[in-house]
Amino acid sequence: MPRERCFSEAEVLERLTDVFAAHGYTGTSLALLQQATGLGKQSLYNAFGDKQAMYLQAIDCATRRAAHVAAAMQGAADGRAALQAFFAAMLDDCASPDPGRKSCIVTTGLVEGLDEAPLAWALTSRWQATHELLRATVERGQRDGSVANPAPSADLAELLAALVSGLRVAARAGRSRQQMQRLVALTLGVLDGA
Repeated sequence: MPRERCFSEAEVLERLTDVFAAHGYTGTSLALLQQATGLGKQSLYNAFGDKQAMYLQAIDCATRRAAHVAAAMQGAADGRAALQAFFAAMLDDCASPDPGRKSCIVTTGLVEGLDEAPLAWALTSRWQATHELLRATVERGQRDGSVANPAPSADLAELLAALVSGLRVAARAGRSRQQMQRLVALTLGVLDGA
C-alpha cells in the first residue's frame, strides 16, 4: 500500500517556483529544491516528476501568481492607468526582500538561454503573452487618449517589455524602490509623445 502524502503539493510548488525564479533552471540543484521544500529526492520526483517537469510546473505556478495583475489592469479606468497598475505590481515584487518575488522565472530562464524545446517554448510563450498584454494595453490607451504617443503599439510594448526585464535586473543589483520608480516614470513618460 502506498504511503499517504503528508504535504501540500500546492505549497511545495510555490517553494519550487521561488527557488527556480531566484536561481534559474541551471543554477537550481536538487539539494536547493530539497532544502526549500523539506522533502527528499524521491518525494519530489514522485509528486512532480524530474527537474524539467518541476520547472515547467513552476512556470505555470508563476503565471497563476500574476493573474491578479491582469485582472487589475482590466478594471483600470484607461490604458495608461492599466499600465501603471502593471508596473506598480512589478515594483512591489522587485522591492520585496523575498528573492523568489524579486526575480522572474521567465526572465531568468530566457537570460539563461535554455534550449531544451519544452522549456524554451514555455518561456517564450509566456514572454510573448506579456508582450501582447502590454501591446493591447498601449493600444487601449491610444484609443482612449491616455497614451498620446502615436508610435506602433508593438514598438511601445517592446520598450515596456524591456523595462520589465530591466527592473528585474535592477532589483537583483540592489536598486532601491525609489530608483526603480523613477525608471518606470521616465519610461512611461515616453507614452506622452513621440
